This record gives sequence, structure tokens and C-alpha cells, in this order.
Amino acid sequence: MVAGMLLFLVLPLVMGGIVYALRRWGRLSALLSFLTTLALGTGILVFPLGQSLDLWGRQIVMGGTVSFLGRELILEEVDRVAIAFLYLTASGVFLFAWRMSPRSLLFPVGFGMLSLLSGSLLIRPLIYAVLLVEIAVVMSVFALQMEGGRAAKGGLQYVSFSLLAMPGLLVIQWLMDRYALTPDNVTLRDTAAVLLTLSFALLMGSIPFHVWMPSVAGDSEPLASAFVFTVNYGAIWFLFLAFLETYPDLTAYARFGSLSSWAGLGMVSVGGLLGAAQRRPSRLLGYGALVDGGVALIALGSATEQGLGLAFLSLLVRPFGLVLMAAGVRGLRARQCPRNPRMEEMRGLGRNASWSALAFLIGGVSTAGLPVSAGFAGRWSLYRAIGTSNLTSVLAMMLASVGVMVGVWRTLAVVLSAESAVAVEGAGREGERWADALVVVLGVGGSIVVGLAPQLVAPTAARLAGLYTFLSP
Repeated sequence: MVAGMLLFLVLPLVMGGIVYALRRWGRLSALLSFLTTLALGTGILVFPLGQSLDLWGRQIVMGGTVSFLGRELILEEVDRVAIAFLYLTASGVFLFAWRMSPRSLLFPVGFGMLSLLSGSLLIRPLIYAVLLVEIAVVMSVFALQMEGGRAAKGGLQYVSFSLLAMPGLLVIQWLMDRYALTPDNVTLRDTAAVLLTLSFALLMGSIPFHVWMPSVAGDSEPLASAFVFTVNYGAIWFLFLAFLETYPDLTAYARFGSLSSWAGLGMVSVGGLLGAAQRRPSRLLGYGALVDGGVALIALGSATEQGLGLAFLSLLVRPFGLVLMAAGVRGLRARQCPRNPRMEEMRGLGRNASWSALAFLIGGVSTAGLPVSAGFAGRWSLYRAIGTSNLTSVLAMMLASVGVMVGVWRTLAVVLSAESAVAVEGAGREGERWADALVVVLGVGGSIVVGLAPQLVAPTAARLAGLYTFLSP
């Protein structure tokens, strides 16, 4: 009998070694990566918890508690959905990378990160989860590095901010254990709440610790940046909620809701303002991620189960916007020499990369939360939920959406211009292949389908919110 959860820790490491060995055949290793992550993400949703399943002559049991290397691994319903989200999101990133970056280190490094992040969702106590997340963050530097380019400064900034967050997270458990023994000493709880706030502000890129986000998007492999902004970010969100669930006294802290709302307000305001003024399309991806993260924090700041459900909905649809934007940037970059080009240097490139331009447009629309996109349902529901009690945040989110779209339209106006800034004869004139178009159509179609039928993901978000009890009165 084999513990099914171990497959999601060991198999990615094995596959990482295989796809690294096959890097010479980039398309093959990329396609293998996509199919493996798709199978694992689907499998963990299909396998019933607490029941055995015969697979290739062996009994696989999903769920329960397993001892692995002296530590407890616990798979619950929340963890199952979280791991499925990580693997299915990674499969989407790998699908675009199959066509646009087949020789990228994203594939082998991504498998290693998936193993570590999955382990962080399962392992107890949380102190070990923090360590696994930090190791995954450090590994991301290798995926962010563009082939043949200089060191990705954004990746180094990301690691630096994440390492600054680690000491506080490691101390929280000790403080809360002390507080459980001496509940009259509220200083311990208050100190833990402050450390929790600062640590996750660093990890999530909250103001004023947001500088790593546009930097990561600006000088790194775009699809690897999307991996960081979706897969890594998702694991950090679930780790944050695990802390709140494990130590509900931190949620009862008087300023929890207001701190979350103010942090989100700062993120959407700065992201929208700087996104509108951005002259480098790749950095706009980072500001879009900043706005989207702020929306989730504003939803959580309502301190209700409905708000938590809307935060989950924002998290689940986040990849449709950011991955499509990253794919669009990558497709346009492929037709120009500069590593992080300004808009003027990309003039006219979109006329021979129309599918990349479409991916960038629809991704931007979804990130901005506009109608007929995956991001609209959650954004509109949040407006309705907090409109009467927090009108300032609603107006800030609407203006941030306008800011993101201003940046998107400014970019498209340049890249679709009839003029061309390509200096080398014949550079950038090669059209896109039918397989590139097919991948973009799948991504765009998925975003539109979810936008028109949000009931495909909304029940999952609501069910996830119901599994947490830290917001209960």
C-alpha cells in the first residue's frame, strides 16, 4: 500500500531529473512537463480521500496522516484542492512555455519547486512549511534566469525579501506556544501578530515591499515570472491561511481586518497608478500582479466567510490573467533583441505576432477584472459585497483596473502600429505558427468561458472558504 500524497512529493523530483536530461530535445521535455503536471493536478482531484485505489497493481491511498523522514504529512480537503491548483496552474504555464520557451530551466526547476511547495502544504508543524517555501523561492532564481542573459536582479530581490520574512515566521510558533501557557500576557500575541503581518507583507509584495514584483517581471523569463506570481503566490496564500487557522487568536487581533484592507488598498492604488505610467510591457505584468494581490487582501479584510471565498475566487482565476499577459510579452520579446524593451523598441512587432498581442490583451482584461473575462466575476462580487461599507476600496479597485488597462492599451497601440522600429533587415517579420495560435486560443477561450460561466470555479472557492474556521465568531 502506497500513500498517495507521497507521489506529489517524489514524482515531481523524478520528472525534474528526466526533463533536465531531455533539455536537448526542448519540445519533448516541455510537452512531457505539461502532460505530467496536468495528470497530477487532475489525479489528486479525482482520487477519493480515505479510499484505496488500484493503480498498476498497487494500492494507492489518498489522505490521512503519513510519517515521512520523521515528520508528519497530513492531507486534508483544503490541501487537496490547493495542490491541484498548484499543478494545474503549472500545467498552464508549461503549455505556453512548450511553444515559447522550450529550452527554459523553468521545467526541471518548476518540478522541484512544485515538490517543495506541495510538501509545505502537507507538513506539520508549520515551521517546516516555512523552510520548504523558502527553499522553493531560492530555487526560482534559476527558472527566472533568461538563457544567455545577465543575472536576474529581480530574482535576487525576490529571494532577499523572502529571506527577510523567514525569521519572523519561525518565531511566531514559539510566541504563540508561550501565549497558550500565559494567555494574560497579550504582548506575546501582539508581537506574533506584528511579525505575521510584516512577514507576509514581504512575501506578498505589499507596500512598501513591492519593488521586487515589477523587477522580477522586468528582467526575467516572462513565463517563469508568471509561475512565481501564480504558483508560488498561491502556496504562500495557503501558508498564510494555515497560520491563521492554526493560531485563531491572531485573527481575533483587533486590527486584523483593517490591516488587511489597508494593505490591499495600498497595493491596488500603487499598482494601478504605476501600471498606467509604465513604459515597459514586461514590468506591467508585475504591477498587474500587485493589483490582483491587493484585491484578494481587501476581500480577506472583510473578515467574513464571503470575503474569504472572494479572496479564493481571485486566487483561482489569477492565472488566466497573468499567464496570458506573460505569454503575450514572451511572444513579442521573441521578435526583438532587447531583454526588457521599452514600448518604442517594440513598435510594429505585434503586426506579425497578432496571437501574442491577443494573449496580452485578454490577460490584461482579466487582470483588470473587466467583463467577459475570468477576473470579472470575483471583482464584481467584491464590489457588491463591500460597496456600502468600504466605498473607498471599491473606488480604488476600479481606478486600479483603469490604470492596468491604460498600460495595456498604450502597449498595444505601439506594438500594433503600422510603423516598425526593427532595425535589422527581416528581424521580427516571421509570423507565428499554428501551434502557437492554438495554445493562445485555448488560454483565451478558457478565460472567456470562466468569465461567462463563473459557476465553474465559484463553488470551489466558496467550499474552500467553508473549510476554514478562523473567521467563526
